[in-house]
Amino acid sequence: MKKKKLGLGSISLLLVIVAVLWSYNISGYCLGDQVLHALNLSAWSNEAATPDQTLSIVPFGHQAQGVHYTVFYALILLVPAFLLAIKNKDHLFAKVGKWTSLILTLLLLISPLFMIL
Repeated sequence: MKKKKLGLGSISLLLVIVAVLWSYNISGYCLGDQVLHALNLSAWSNEAATPDQTLSIVPFGHQAQGVHYTVFYALILLVPAFLLAIKNKDHLFAKVGKWTSLILTLLLLISPLFMIL
């Protein structure tokens, strides 16, 4: 069995982990929200939309409609993760990075449709 080496393709999994930590509400804490608030930037298009009123994967709230801006930052991280994994598929963790970035990107893009239906 050929041993895979660390390289640029390995960074794809790291980018996926950072994207998840940045955009998802994990146990009531969203890193992206905290960083944006520290920079005096809004994390939501409607400040009435708080993480308590929303699902962590869906950028639109149930009671208070609003766009969670950290989702767009996550997409900015997930697209390069996918491209790095495809270009450097022989590197360690590239396959995991490719599939997780693809699945998360699809979930982020498709999830608003479920709020409309």
